[in-house]
Amino acid sequence: MFEISWSELLILAVVVLIFVGPKDLPVFFNTLGKYAGALRRQANEFKRHFDDAMREAEMDNLRKELDGIRQEFAKSTYEAERAVNDTVKAADASVSAARDAVEAPPPTAELTPPPEKLELPAPQGSADVPASPEPASPPKPGA
Repeated sequence: MFEISWSELLILAVVVLIFVGPKDLPVFFNTLGKYAGALRRQANEFKRHFDDAMREAEMDNLRKELDGIRQEFAKSTYEAERAVNDTVKAADASVSAARDAVEAPPPTAELTPPPEKLELPAPQGSADVPASPEPASPPKPGA
């Protein structure tokens, strides 16, 4: 980390022991521990803020991507809805045209009354027998 060897640490400990003294050494280490803890807390807080900023930047990117997806979905939904509406309008036009064709008589056809009396042709084998409107009666018994 700081590339301090064991011999350098030993020299540092001897210098601290000489300047601080054995009596105040526990108080010095306590104070040194408090400052090290505060420094560690500051480093962790900085790291946390940095991580939050990175997550927020990632969230902004995700939001942009989601907005793009949402816009594409809305556009495709609008196009599909428009296509369906066009199809429905075309179908309605076809149905109304068919309904008008069925309800209105053709313009060239005129209605003529049916003939009053239809004459049936005579049977081919009996040219001399007059056509009678009444059916022939069955023969009487004994005649």
